[in-house]
Amino acid sequence: MKMWNRIACVVCLFLSTNVIAITAEEFSAKLMQTHPYFLQLSLSEKVSLMDQKIARTYTDWNIQMGANESFSAGDDISSRLYKDLYTTSYEVSAHRKIANSGANLNLKHSWSRNDKDSTVLNTNVFSLDYVKPLLQNQNGLNDRLAVDIADIDLLAKQVSLLEQAESFLASKLTKLVDLALKQELEQLYMFQLELSKQQLDLAEEKFSNSLIDKSSLLQEKDTYVKANQQWLQSSRELNILRQELASLINVKESEMVVEFDLFKEQPIMRVEPAVFVKNSRSMQKFDFDKSKLQRRLETYENKTMPSVNLNMGIASQAEDDKYFSSFGNRDFSWNIGVDVSYPLGVRKESLDVERTEISIAQLDAQRRETEINLEQQISYLLAQIDLLAELVDISLEQGELANEKVIEEKTKYDNARGQKSLLIAAQKNANLARLSNVQTAASYQKIIIDYRAATDQLFN
Repeated sequence: MKMWNRIACVVCLFLSTNVIAITAEEFSAKLMQTHPYFLQLSLSEKVSLMDQKIARTYTDWNIQMGANESFSAGDDISSRLYKDLYTTSYEVSAHRKIANSGANLNLKHSWSRNDKDSTVLNTNVFSLDYVKPLLQNQNGLNDRLAVDIADIDLLAKQVSLLEQAESFLASKLTKLVDLALKQELEQLYMFQLELSKQQLDLAEEKFSNSLIDKSSLLQEKDTYVKANQQWLQSSRELNILRQELASLINVKESEMVVEFDLFKEQPIMRVEPAVFVKNSRSMQKFDFDKSKLQRRLETYENKTMPSVNLNMGIASQAEDDKYFSSFGNRDFSWNIGVDVSYPLGVRKESLDVERTEISIAQLDAQRRETEINLEQQISYLLAQIDLLAELVDISLEQGELANEKVIEEKTKYDNARGQKSLLIAAQKNANLARLSNVQTAASYQKIIIDYRAATDQLFN
């Protein structure tokens, strides 16, 4: 596509000599800095980071403490070894889950004081228990499910936020193109109104000289009224859009003047649709969803296995009539064993496996459908870019021909060889050609935005 000529893109700056027009780059920067939508996206990512941290808290130490005091007495001691019994005890324990093994570790210390008819005995017990799963939840597979899902969710959230930001930016940049277009249209409709007024004045003069009938005069009045309506509507639409965009970037309405060359040829990075789509952000969403399902499937399949746990423990115990002395002269013991459990009947886990496999198949089908649609969309956008580029070139050629006609009619009129009505008609045709030019150029710029958004090039 050849380089285009510019058509009065900055004419709109007549509004104020002190107003500095905003470029598309400046608009995008202000939008991302000031609009609360991007703050929401940032906070959403922080929430996902917090969820990731929360998921890892299952390995935290859990401390428990308790104390108790009791008393029992009776006159009849024929059935027991004491008359009065005072018991004081406390227990402190700490336990945690070991992430890489799925084992449970429990540390415990207990002390009790038994006062039997003034005979005191202090008992201290220290113990360490270790329970490791051998089949179900082997290596902590099931315990880590929430952590692994949170990790995937964080990556998915980051990609999703990029997609949301890109869609939001694309919609607002499209409005910015509309603003540039409406700035142009207001000037063109104003010029059209001036030409219609000149044509009406000429018709009124001819009517007063009985050169035309009243029907022709009324037709010119109708043309003028319609031109005035177009200009007023265009001006109103321009002000409404200017208000909307000004509020987006927190500037005054009078400052919302855009400098955007609608006829600037936009360089694009062409992609092969089938190749791009496979690794696009849209497809990554499906990949993350599938990864989560596959991770859940691992846990569900593991839960169908028997629960086999290795139990190990060591303990030490000491007794004495004095508190501190009860910490010495300890007896030691240890234990090791295995316990097995497996429920019978139709298990929920088996049904979870089947349902998850179906969900994966559904997701694969959805991914393929989206892949096909996205490939078609990108191919369509590329074709539209090429088509609109050619249409703009053609419309500009038509505009140049219309301008040459204006020059020719003006030369004739200046040399008293032409009619003013023909000059006005030529000017109106040239203005209508410019109207068509800017509208086609705006469509081209919008397609460029859509293409860059569809190919993950607009926001990074």
